[in-house]
Amino acid sequence: MTARPNVLWISLESVRADHTSLHGYDRDTTPNLDRISRRPDATVLDPVVSGSMWTPASTASMLTGTHMSTHQLGADGKCERKLLPSVETLPERLSEQGYRTGLFTPTYYIGPETGLDRGFDHVDDLSIRQEDFFGYDAATRDRIVSALRCVRGRPTTDIATLKEEITRGKNYLLERRFDRWGHDGSTAPFFAYAHVPSPHHPYNPVTKFRDVFTDEIGMSAAEAAELSESVYTGTDGIRRRMARGLDLSDSEWEAITALYDAEIRYADSTAGELISTAASLSRRPLVIVVTGDHGDLFGELGLIGHNLVLHDGLTHVPGLVVGIDDVVDDSETVTQHIDLTRTVGAVTGVPTEEFEGRDIRSAQRPYAISQRGVAHLDEYTKHDERFDTSRFFEAPFTAVRTPDWKYLENDERAVLHDLPDERTDVLDGHPAVADELSGYIDAEGIDWGAEERAESVEFSEQARDQLRDLGYLA
Repeated sequence: MTARPNVLWISLESVRADHTSLHGYDRDTTPNLDRISRRPDATVLDPVVSGSMWTPASTASMLTGTHMSTHQLGADGKCERKLLPSVETLPERLSEQGYRTGLFTPTYYIGPETGLDRGFDHVDDLSIRQEDFFGYDAATRDRIVSALRCVRGRPTTDIATLKEEITRGKNYLLERRFDRWGHDGSTAPFFAYAHVPSPHHPYNPVTKFRDVFTDEIGMSAAEAAELSESVYTGTDGIRRRMARGLDLSDSEWEAITALYDAEIRYADSTAGELISTAASLSRRPLVIVVTGDHGDLFGELGLIGHNLVLHDGLTHVPGLVVGIDDVVDDSETVTQHIDLTRTVGAVTGVPTEEFEGRDIRSAQRPYAISQRGVAHLDEYTKHDERFDTSRFFEAPFTAVRTPDWKYLENDERAVLHDLPDERTDVLDGHPAVADELSGYIDAEGIDWGAEERAESVEFSEQARDQLRDLGYLA
């Protein structure tokens, strides 16, 4: 009997595929993933399409193997309701089969507050603890603290700044905590879900990676970081900037994307460390999944961050699997997050009937589904009534992505894009294509009208502070 594999699932925060060298980007942003992708048991999947355009919804899809319209997390556009209790998670099924399960999360959107901790017997929120410095001599402890205090290139002078700098040191904590958990002496197979916190905006890489790409821009790394901080000023500030029109120059966009790319390089380093640790833990086979929870926009459709749309800049994410045989990845196939969930369930031997994806070892994967919940457009127009909301769906909608087309639909209207152009609606010229893609939505049984009602999410003040810092709460 083949030993049940260990599974390491790495979710990269805000990483779009076209900014990774894994997927052909001209900057060397993912050298570790590139190296791992050359292993004979590795497959680079392209395109991989995220379940949604922000963390709670897309993570819920990955952990439950279901569309947002099924699990409902984030469908309200504000994440005020938990994961539906009737939707079982992959970790719950794995735990029932004897797996030990670990969740490593830097955000309150992935944890007890939202119900995404269900099935995990170990949950680590990556908060700093005294034991993180055990095992180091005094001089080394001082250097670590100094590094945490200077990740932005200057000594910390106030508590608020220190809080932000410590947050940016969570990649280090993630590596260390996963290593400690992995070496706890257990012989049971494990499933670990690790959410790598960078490169969420505002992009401001740690010192080691800050200058990786700044020699290609017309300002210093410190100036670029200051620019990034001024652009991404919390939820309300970001909405205000978009509502009033993005007025950044080409050189400013170049500076911001250079920092974003450096953050991806940092995330890649962390992914490499996690994979190296996982490979050292036992002689069991190891299955690795690496993807992004969503991407980020840099002026496409007049938007920044991850807001309002299901543009490929948000939904086309990296995809790498290791340790799974007979994966089908050709020009006719498209992979969804929930396909990865179903496949991991299959290779670990848990029931997969309730998962809505398709096994990536199947060639029958002609399309992918993404969904967005309610858009609160009044939160943009309050800053400028001239903001053109007619471009956006207000009610929840579903996007169908094929290799060549993207079709968007809800009860109000439908739009068809001939990729890569996502500005022009070509539905009138291609009604047969629209009908075919609409049929895929019907076949999926998409229904936004869940009768079940989930519990309200209750965030602590500490959680709200973090989500404000990340630009999610006003």
